[in-house]
Amino acid sequence: MNVTFSRRHEFIYVSSSVNWTTAQKYCRQHYTDLATIDDHADHDTLLKTAGMGNVWLGLYRTTGSGVFVWSDGSSSSFRLWESGQPNSQLCVNVYGGKWYDRDCVGPVPFACYIDWKRQIVRVEMKSSQNLNDPVVMNRILGKIEQVLKEKGLSQYAKLSWRTQSNGNVFQKNYQKRDAPKHSCVSKLRK
Repeated sequence: MNVTFSRRHEFIYVSSSVNWTTAQKYCRQHYTDLATIDDHADHDTLLKTAGMGNVWLGLYRTTGSGVFVWSDGSSSSFRLWESGQPNSQLCVNVYGGKWYDRDCVGPVPFACYIDWKRQIVRVEMKSSQNLNDPVVMNRILGKIEQVLKEKGLSQYAKLSWRTQSNGNVFQKNYQKRDAPKHSCVSKLRK
């Protein structure tokens, strides 16, 4: 399995040859959807992932003269048709860097994508330790990663600390008679 990152998408090449509908179901169950291509950079990234191979894209139409739409509902108008394409078939694959419409029954390998989103999470902790110590911060990230792994999410998360303007991640919030309470913001990408 090859995995490559683009600015917005992570493409996953699946070498199993299936029809377009089966590929779409698989991608939606395990990732986000069949590959959507927004621009030349996405296209180049997909080709690196799939090795210039023959793969289904998420582009299709419901009738031979209908408009092509993306499976994920994207509004991308990027197209890179081979000369003489499209004609009257319903599904789209990329082969040798160009796009072809073809019969949806395949079988053809396919490419899925994961749409990464950035999420900021605030963490509050009670501790008498210096939470801005890099060793302590790494232990905290390790614990968060362990919890994500137990929940089956670690494959899709990349954690990092967000540094405040003073150079620290954590800032102290003192409460009456309690150990100092620290808070920080961590970035979680999914």
